[in-house]
Amino acid sequence: MSNVHQVAVSGFGEGTNDIYDQYRPTYPVQALDQIHKLISLSSPPSGPGQGRGWKIIEPGSGTGILSRLLICPPKPKPKPNALGYPSFNISTLVGVEPSKGMRDAFRRGFESVSTSDPSSLQGRTVGAVQGGFDDFVNVKEFGISKEEGVDAVIIAQAWHWCPDHEKALREIASYLPPSHPLILIWNLESYTPSWQAAIREAYQPYDLGTPQYYKGLWRDMFETVAYKELFEDKEEWKTEWSVGITEDQLINRLFSKSYLTPAHLTGEGRTKLESELRKIISGADHEWLNKEKGIFKYAYETDIVVLRRKA
Repeated sequence: MSNVHQVAVSGFGEGTNDIYDQYRPTYPVQALDQIHKLISLSSPPSGPGQGRGWKIIEPGSGTGILSRLLICPPKPKPKPNALGYPSFNISTLVGVEPSKGMRDAFRRGFESVSTSDPSSLQGRTVGAVQGGFDDFVNVKEFGISKEEGVDAVIIAQAWHWCPDHEKALREIASYLPPSHPLILIWNLESYTPSWQAAIREAYQPYDLGTPQYYKGLWRDMFETVAYKELFEDKEEWKTEWSVGITEDQLINRLFSKSYLTPAHLTGEGRTKLESELRKIISGADHEWLNKEKGIFKYAYETDIVVLRRKA
């Protein structure tokens, strides 16, 4: 079993996972559309693979926020020019997750799907196994092997926690046929407008020195022997989007971050930070979506990094 960062272990431990799943943001339509295109380049819907659904490994799958979008995307809203999520031709999706609490939340999420939209799971194999970025051995429980390979490895909002890029990239590459992608995706609160920058500057000092995405420490992966030996040059893609949110929802979302959960921030420290955040939010010049209900616009950026397996 691979090492897992202690703040991730404690911050995403038992009792935090349903809160995480409820308040963390989803991923925008345009990002899922990009992921669909990236997989289709190496696993087209016609040709040699026709009739066979895609096989996906999702390390760091957490509670399954991205997983559920891949398997059962929401229907487009009935309004002019509404963009709909793409339909992924997936036969098998296996999350690889070190946290038992996260795996249990993943399971509960798909149990809800089986009740609300049973047809979306028909003929598909979906599950989560114990493992880490450099340890996929348990995916065999769901019929995935290195010999047959997978159509893509997708890591959402998690790769920055990887403790050993060399080992992880070699494990990932061992499941990817030539030209098939490793896809990394992150949501990040925007630094604009200025009040959102103030929000980030208020909570980021509490991060306990953890390797958060915005610090860019994960880019050390591009200096590894494994990257240079096993993968083609990276591709990067970015999109901007926004959600409607209330002050209380935003506070809950911010405090779902690993280093701001009760495992790491309680009592006077939490009260002080929450007071500072609420002061920034209440004093901001919001773009209101529904002022009566207190719903304002909150801006995000989503970044995608793609590494394709060398032949």
